[in-house]
Amino acid sequence: MEALVAAVRATPSIRLMEGYVAEEVVTSGRFVAGIIARPDGGVSPRRIQFPARAVVMASGGIGSIFAVTTNPREARGGGCGMAARAGAVIADPEFVQFHPTAIDVGKDPAPLATEALRGEGCTLLNSAGERFMLQISPMGELAPRDIVARGIFREVQAGRGAFLDCRSAVGSHFKDEFPTVYGYCMAAGIDPEKDLIPVVPAAHYHMGGILTDADGRTTLDGLWACGEVTSTGAHGANRLASNSLLEAVVFAGRIAADIGGLLPAAKTNPWIDRSGERDAVEGVVDTEAMTKLRKLMSAHVGVIRNGEGLKQAIREIDVLESANRSTRFRNTLTTAKLIATAALKREESRGGHFRDDFPHEREEWHHRTYTTLAEANETVAEVTEREPA
Repeated sequence: MEALVAAVRATPSIRLMEGYVAEEVVTSGRFVAGIIARPDGGVSPRRIQFPARAVVMASGGIGSIFAVTTNPREARGGGCGMAARAGAVIADPEFVQFHPTAIDVGKDPAPLATEALRGEGCTLLNSAGERFMLQISPMGELAPRDIVARGIFREVQAGRGAFLDCRSAVGSHFKDEFPTVYGYCMAAGIDPEKDLIPVVPAAHYHMGGILTDADGRTTLDGLWACGEVTSTGAHGANRLASNSLLEAVVFAGRIAADIGGLLPAAKTNPWIDRSGERDAVEGVVDTEAMTKLRKLMSAHVGVIRNGEGLKQAIREIDVLESANRSTRFRNTLTTAKLIATAALKREESRGGHFRDDFPHEREEWHHRTYTTLAEANETVAEVTEREPA
């Protein structure tokens, strides 16, 4: 990241607009015509339209839609929501990966206890001292992320809690071999050489997002996208650790080449002041509505889902939308709605999507899903028994 930032700052042709938060994709007919952004980290009442013939969405993930996440506070699904509201097709939004071992010390975002610890032989125990993962999978603690996350989630939901025991496997070498995790633990008053580390699953990565082709083109002319905001198909229903960085690098390069070959000579257009429009201001500090949404998503659209819980989430998201006056929060609510409605439709369990009322894979669902905001609103109307928006 430091190398990328340095390269951007050293490139004369890049005008870096720091402190702005994008809130809307502007369209003209079937073409994307720019974005509307708010300065001062999104807390200013001013709104400015930046005209553009090409827009690249690289806004990151959705983790902070959930109550416990490893993602930064800004990762609230804004890019996915903006694109969907502009009419873009969204692919596989139901597939969300939860990291099984976030350190449960009340931090937001939650620090991670790396999976390498389990690779070193550290075990998972509940408050009764039982190695519960051995009852779930013959691979025990080395089972795939989604299986371990569900095992931990069930122990936490049952009130037994889950703890990572590193005392024997790592012990006195902890500080030298895992200094980052050691620092997180010590800062919370936990000595991992002697104490159990409380852990909980945390929203970690979104495999779904804006549908793109191999050149990063979305279904909207003039809009490209790369990184976690997209669903390129590279990850499928789950994700292997670290390949998301490779995906971002590859697609960023392909997008740059594609745009360079399509657009005519550079042209600068004046900004447009959109401050006169009535719109609520929302920063990164959680509002009461945002706090409610995060708890709702974790409870019903999180690690373990079912039809009734998903319907309840959809109804409550609809209520939050009715009361909302913030464009920025509308983007977040849109993404939450896309995830919940797609999860309700997929009546099976696969990868990062698990439903305890449909706990097995089903061959008829062995395919990707594609949806639009209009289609998600139709599902909301069915669940709430009212006319579509």
